[in-house]
Amino acid sequence: MAMTAAASQTSWWVVDGSTEMLRGSGEGVAVSVDGMLRPVAGWRNQAALSEPVVLGADRLPGGDIVVVTGHPARLYRVSGASVELLAELPGEQGTSVLVDADGAVWATTVAPGVLVKWSGGELEEMGRLGDGGFWDLVEFDGSIVVAAGTPGALFKVGNKGLERWLEVPDAFVRCLAVHGDQLIVGTSGKGLVLSIDARGRPSLLVDSPFTEISDLAVTEGGELWATALVGEPLPKVPKKSSTATKANGENGASSTTEGLNLDLPKINGKTATSELVRITPEGGLLHIHRFEKQVATALGIDGKGVLVGTGYEGEVWRFITSGGARLATLDAVQVTAFAPDGALVTQGPAGVWSTDRAGRQRSRFRSDAKVFPRPVRFGTYRIFPEDSGAKIRFRTGAAAENDDLWLPWTEFADQAVGKVALNFGKALQWEVDLVNGGVVDRVEVAWTEVNLAPVVKSVEVEPPGLVYLASPPVSGPVIRQEHPTFDGIFTTIGENGATSASAKKGKKYWQVGYRTVSWRVDDPNDDPMIFDLEVERSDGFRLPVRERLKGSQLAVDTSALPDGRFRFRLEATDESVNPGAPKAGEGISPWFVVDNTVPEILVTPEGQHWAIEVRDASSLARVQMSRDGGSWQDLLPEDGLLDGVVERFSIEVEEGKHLVVIRAIDRHHNRAVVGVEE
Repeated sequence: MAMTAAASQTSWWVVDGSTEMLRGSGEGVAVSVDGMLRPVAGWRNQAALSEPVVLGADRLPGGDIVVVTGHPARLYRVSGASVELLAELPGEQGTSVLVDADGAVWATTVAPGVLVKWSGGELEEMGRLGDGGFWDLVEFDGSIVVAAGTPGALFKVGNKGLERWLEVPDAFVRCLAVHGDQLIVGTSGKGLVLSIDARGRPSLLVDSPFTEISDLAVTEGGELWATALVGEPLPKVPKKSSTATKANGENGASSTTEGLNLDLPKINGKTATSELVRITPEGGLLHIHRFEKQVATALGIDGKGVLVGTGYEGEVWRFITSGGARLATLDAVQVTAFAPDGALVTQGPAGVWSTDRAGRQRSRFRSDAKVFPRPVRFGTYRIFPEDSGAKIRFRTGAAAENDDLWLPWTEFADQAVGKVALNFGKALQWEVDLVNGGVVDRVEVAWTEVNLAPVVKSVEVEPPGLVYLASPPVSGPVIRQEHPTFDGIFTTIGENGATSASAKKGKKYWQVGYRTVSWRVDDPNDDPMIFDLEVERSDGFRLPVRERLKGSQLAVDTSALPDGRFRFRLEATDESVNPGAPKAGEGISPWFVVDNTVPEILVTPEGQHWAIEVRDASSLARVQMSRDGGSWQDLLPEDGLLDGVVERFSIEVEEGKHLVVIRAIDRHHNRAVVGVEE
């Protein structure tokens, strides 16, 4: 919301639409494409597993979940809280599991890399790698396709079992997804995304700036999403035979195999970042969100959006094209994979989680903090739709970051329209609690700036006679750029900034009897200001000079004042835009001397010298003499310094008839001239 010109004007902080909503964060709340906050089913730990690692999950036709574990590698069926061991797998770690169209279960392992099929209660080994491991598998064009590495390759289950289908120019094929009639392949090492048709013809879709594409997903609307990592790829192992062996293991298993590296990627010894991206059909890479701390490695489908599972804190996020929000933080280190209908698996500890509204304690969404340039007063809030049943609370602070300067949250208010239970602040944040399945699509908060008084930074008085004009004066004996204004007894010239308080002083000119006063005033609310100027005598008596000025300087004819010590008093007010409650600030200039009296010159003969005494109300600037129309010559006082109100001089008398002229000028440009004859 843009700031308004007047502090007294009411403005509204409005949060609506997906872009605004997604700047906040939630727990148990999803942001829809149209910007609606909706409560979502939470996740409950459906079943715990004793193995330390679980990396793959899928659903059987009846709704049960199958998962693969590591150390040891096993295949389980999870039905409710019941966990049934289906098979021990021939490897150290299971990496992926797939239920095909016929209900058969396929699983892959590393150390060694083995593909197995479980059907009818029996486990059948379909193929084995002599080197490297299997990392993912999908059903594509009626066949099971398996991702392998190192080196990167694709295998396909054909009539003769597992066959090498395609070499991939990277260390690992990390993940697979089916997008229409194309197989999408994500790699690790170079971070490539390939598109392969049913005949095995590959094309490079994206050569990404990342080192690993860790997962791929295609939404119901056909959008292709990926999680990507920046860091060092998994280490390669010495290359041996990459031939897939048949189930009977004719070629034997390699004793050197690659296990899954569970360490997060690193750059210069520091944990790398991860990103969620969307890939267009033309190969464009749209950066949706960067995770600065979390490492996003798992993707799931949620209608037109995607679910993202992260590491470090086991978070679940939901994203649409314009952004996303956190849905839940699980009691686990990492979300490792999603199954259909929102189920997921974790490690640290290993567990199977399913969506269940009873598993969510609350559905709350917290807005991004709104920071105001200056302190504001809060007014009415409104929640839309008004029948949402949502509750709302607020807190305020001094900066965008929530720190010790932020106040505690207010109590939740259960009205759709009410007053914010806070008075003032420089930042505001709200949190809504969605109750009984209610939804929220807009929150408004009224605010107005706290009107602060103008601050007079300085009031300065220029030396006597100095005036500033925007353009050269007209010809003639009087220096004026504009007609004089006669308000009261004072004549003024050179008011600047009639339309802009930031106008420059202008060019220097001199006008005897004038004093230029200028001021610098700031208004904390950036309100336009008007100024009243007075002059004050040393005994406290004040005279008005000008009222309702809009500029920042004025040249005042002080010849209307008696001699003495004076100062200017300036009042700045914002009443033009705050008529009901204006604020004013005051500033005072330094004292200055008004001297409108010409010096007094007394010349007396003393033998062969003229004794000259000059008196002035303030102090003298120059005393000069001229004999018979000659050039002016400066006279030096008897004490050597021209610094007093009384100064004495002496000049020699010359023979003959002469005219001697004495001229005295004081610091206020008053001058007197006398002549004597010799």
